[in-house]
Amino acid sequence: MSITLKQVSILTGNTETEVYAKEELQKYLEMKGVTVKDGAYPITITYDKTLSRNDGFRVSATADGMTFAGGTEHAVLYSVYKFLEKFAGVRYFLPGLEKVPAGDITFEEGILIDFAPIFESRQINWNAVTHSAEWCTKQGINNCDADMSGKFGGKWSYGGLFVHTLGKLTETAEWAGANPCLCDPENLRKAIKNVRAALEANPNTDIVSVSQNDNNNYCKCEKCQAVDAEEGSPSGNMLRFVNAIAADIAEDYPHVVVDTLAYNYTQAAPKITKPLPNVCVRLCSIRCCFMHPLTKCPNKSVWTKTPNLVRDLVEWGKICNRIYIWDYTTNFKFYVPTYANFGALRENMRFYVDNHVRGMFPQGNSQSISGEFGEVRAYLLAKLMWDPYMSEEEYYTHMDEFLEAYYGDGWKYIRKYIDKTTELAADGCMNIYENPFTAITREEYAENEVDFDELWQKAEELADEDRKENVRRSALQWQYLKLMLHPSLEGSKKLVHDVKSRNILWLERKYEVEDATDLSLSPDHWFDYRY
Repeated sequence: MSITLKQVSILTGNTETEVYAKEELQKYLEMKGVTVKDGAYPITITYDKTLSRNDGFRVSATADGMTFAGGTEHAVLYSVYKFLEKFAGVRYFLPGLEKVPAGDITFEEGILIDFAPIFESRQINWNAVTHSAEWCTKQGINNCDADMSGKFGGKWSYGGLFVHTLGKLTETAEWAGANPCLCDPENLRKAIKNVRAALEANPNTDIVSVSQNDNNNYCKCEKCQAVDAEEGSPSGNMLRFVNAIAADIAEDYPHVVVDTLAYNYTQAAPKITKPLPNVCVRLCSIRCCFMHPLTKCPNKSVWTKTPNLVRDLVEWGKICNRIYIWDYTTNFKFYVPTYANFGALRENMRFYVDNHVRGMFPQGNSQSISGEFGEVRAYLLAKLMWDPYMSEEEYYTHMDEFLEAYYGDGWKYIRKYIDKTTELAADGCMNIYENPFTAITREEYAENEVDFDELWQKAEELADEDRKENVRRSALQWQYLKLMLHPSLEGSKKLVHDVKSRNILWLERKYEVEDATDLSLSPDHWFDYRY
């Protein structure tokens, strides 16, 4: 039986999240021309604890009414937003940029959606979206920089212990100091004490990080070296320490996950020790190439050790069913020029989920709005975390819908720029700290200069007034690259003005070009990149 929503009534409980879900559903239904009034076709919004796994939810309908059921507070809202996406064509592109197309909401009787996200932790920090609890909730993100408490149902909370905590927990150093001896029982005692204190102070904590400080300075005393030799990797000693903490808190905090890093010297899996069920191991892709899918990288760059991560992820997957990934989705030394990684994002996400990954954090430029393609990248990453098995056609459909909404009538020219730079980058490799001419060479950019000029010019010409600024800001990436091809004092002054006036960062933690900088040089020579 086919059902078309014309007039509905909405019933729900009295919790803050349920009331908000009702308000949101009513708002969008009315935007679609559906009348909400008492006594009409009944819609019920409710909790169903049997659906609680990973924010599971179900939407079902009969001739007698509809039910939106979520197993968690997040999931109650997800049931509403994902129904509106699938059956009403609603799109939540960015905070303040949505699409609600005209037309009826029609569906067949039965279970419309029955879904639980594969990833239990879905975190994002691109600047365009990470400060909006509303957008993150609509996209199924359960951890961001915004306050997601109250009506948003809370977030996947670290309770104050997020990454590089070992020195703090053992009271030996700050996050960048030397790592403590993991065979010292006093260090373990202090770490357990401080983890428990954090959990007592933050009762809503879901996960705590017991992870190495941000350096390769780890203990090489006789005891530690013996464990490292036995395990075949320093990760074994680390995991023994983390397991001891996880075992100590498991009974009192059965819902809490203990998170540790497999990063730099601990990246390789151990031979003997296995993570306890309440431990997750977070691998970091920091030494990889991001121009290709991980399993297809030719590994041409001296920076990249992509095969190592692939090997180590597979090995961790053999002993651990709870792996998280700290991924990287921008060039942290060159925020403005083109970073042509769109051809790798989808296949990498699928590779991760195929190897027992249950949490994703694709790190981006969280510090300023983007002068490149940060906005579309944030949107696509949110979609991929929600559905890591999407097809290539679905991936590019999401991209096209976003580009059209964000850039206007000239969006297809920007899509051509993305496609061409993605194609060119496939011939080279590039990490997250390398010069813009690493994957795509100077010669390749020069050969395409006339075409790229025309693409950006046409995109701006066709954009309406509301979208011209979006085109101009994203075109800064090509403005930057052209200055690398043809250094010019006047061109540099214009670029500096255009970037500064929009409060865009040049690189991680760097807003300003210093007054003494020689602007006659190519912009990739304006900063000291040794950090």
